[in-house]
Amino acid sequence: MGEKPGQYLLWNELRGDWCNYDIVGEQYHGVAIYGLLPDDWSREGFETQRMFELVPEPANPHDRWAISVRADGKTVGYIPRQDCQSWANVVRRVAASGLIAMVPGRIYARDAKNWDEWDGENDPPREFASTVQIKLGDPDGALPINNPPTVPYTMIPRSAIVQVTKEDEHTDALLKFVPGSGYGTLFVTLHESVSGRAASAKPVVEVRINDERIGQLTPQMSQRFLPMIRHLASRGLVTACWGDIKGSAVAAEVRIDGIKANEADEVVLDGEPVTLPALIDKQDDPETYALPGWIDMAVQTGARHSYESQPESTTSSTPAAPPLPPAAWYDDPQNHRMFRYWDGLRWTEHVAPKVR
Repeated sequence: MGEKPGQYLLWNELRGDWCNYDIVGEQYHGVAIYGLLPDDWSREGFETQRMFELVPEPANPHDRWAISVRADGKTVGYIPRQDCQSWANVVRRVAASGLIAMVPGRIYARDAKNWDEWDGENDPPREFASTVQIKLGDPDGALPINNPPTVPYTMIPRSAIVQVTKEDEHTDALLKFVPGSGYGTLFVTLHESVSGRAASAKPVVEVRINDERIGQLTPQMSQRFLPMIRHLASRGLVTACWGDIKGSAVAAEVRIDGIKANEADEVVLDGEPVTLPALIDKQDDPETYALPGWIDMAVQTGARHSYESQPESTTSSTPAAPPLPPAAWYDDPQNHRMFRYWDGLRWTEHVAPKVR
């Protein structure tokens, strides 16, 4: 199998715990899904949230672009066929980087009445039924178009989107980051600078991509970020956050998304830096990525769940579960209005509001 992969949470603009995307084929993987539920789950209807893995299956006999959705290494369903090719570059690039693409999701399980097997007299027999939904955005925005900063940094949690200003003064630097699709997400860093002439100079937040200045925040908005930027700088850390770029060959604009100083708690200010791994370069042809040995090339055998017969496992070749997600701020599973800090092993008590 080779070295177990780390995990890479795909980026998207979706907020809260709403899972917008329906996968397919859950009915053929009932045993795997049933095994993810607690013993005391309510048969009337039970929902649980968890992370899911997106695994490319280039040897799938039905579709070489197939992408399985897995939990703890076991297949629970698939990305619908019509969307697989558009997501192939994302999941294969992550896999070729020695990582596994992760997305948040939910399982809804219940006991359904099997009317097809009803004898017309007694109660209809029970049948295990489940639905799996994941949070999936746009493939063009699922991975950053640039690498993480090369200097010591920490990623601050997302909060409310803020428009960067004065991009027109840095057109040459900015336009080279516009992707062919016209839209992309990226790492940006925030730095204290001074705007205006000496007599009336005001401190502002300078916004950089790959350490090149591409704009700034307004003086008023800058004041809401600067105390945090200064504090992190005193620890030798650059403030980094999620951003996006939209443009053409002649003009572009950038937005950033990160908490402000009044939203930062002690975990953000004084905790361990939050960093993300770099990915290999994007390839034009998804089939040119060299996929590592831990990819289970064979399609996992599915099994429907039956209350009369409960197989112990779906396949003997299930790969080992990859490590837990890295320490970072994620959407709070219990409150869509908040972020909660995951320390790499478990959810902590540290939360931060999503201020808009």
